Amino acid sequence: KLGLGASAGIASCKVVAKIACEISKPDGLLEVAAGEERSFLAPLPIAKLPGIGKKTEQKLKDLGINTIGKLAIMSIGVLKSHFGASGELLHRLANGTDDRKVEPPAAAKSISRETTFGKDTKDRSLLKATLHYLSERVGAELRQHGKQARCITLKLRNSDFRTITRSHTLPQTSDTDQTIFDSGLKLLNKALSQEKQPIRLIGIGVSNLTEPGKQLDMLDVSARRQEQLNKAIDRIRHKYGFTAIQT
Repeated sequence: KLGLGASAGIASCKVVAKIACEISKPDGLLEVAAGEERSFLAPLPIAKLPGIGKKTEQKLKDLGINTIGKLAIMSIGVLKSHFGASGELLHRLANGTDDRKVEPPAAAKSISRETTFGKDTKDRSLLKATLHYLSERVGAELRQHGKQARCITLKLRNSDFRTITRSHTLPQTSDTDQTIFDSGLKLLNKALSQEKQPIRLIGIGVSNLTEPGKQLDMLDVSARRQEQLNKAIDRIRHKYGFTAIQT
C-alpha cells in the first residue's frame, strides 16, 4: 500500500535467519531449511557473520580464514587462543548453531523528542510552538505504547552548547498532549527567565512510565472527552500521517 520494500529470512536459528534476510535484500524472502545451515553459510565471506567487525575480519584473514565455511572447521582451541571466549561463539555461529532466543524489544522507560533550530533563537513564540509540536509527538507515542507518565522533563541547549534540564512530577499519571505541554511550558518559562543565551535545541520527555490507572470517573466529562478526542486524533494520524491534523 505504501510502496515500501521489506525483506525476510527464515531459518531454524537467529543468526542464519539474519544472514538470509541480509542476502535477500531488497524486498526478498529467503528460507534456509533445517539441516542446511552449514551448507548455506559455508561459501559466504566471513564479514557476513554478525558480530565480525573490520579488526576481527582482518585477524581471521591473517589466519587464512576468509569464508564462514573455513571458520566452521577451524579448531576451537586455535580460535580461543586468538579471540578468547568469543572464539567459541564464532565457531558455533559459523556452524549455524545459535540457541539465543528471539527477544521482543524492551519496554520503553522514557519517551522524548527534541529538535535543533537552524539558527539559535530567543523567539519565545517559536520556542512555545515547537514545544507544543514535540509534546504532541511524545503524547502520541506514549498512548501508542499504552503507557502514562508521571515525570515531565524539559531539555534546552543554548548557543554555548550548555545543556539545561528541568523536571516536574505530576500529581497523577497522564498521557495527554495538553498535560505534557502545560508542564513543559511552565518549565520553559522558568528556564528562560534565568537563561540569557539564545537557544539552539529544545526537547521534551516523559518518564516514570506506568500502565494506565483506574478508569475515568463517569462524571468527569471533561477528562472523558479529552480521552475520546485523543483517540480520534491518533486514529487520523495513524491513517494519514502525523501532520494530517494539528491541534
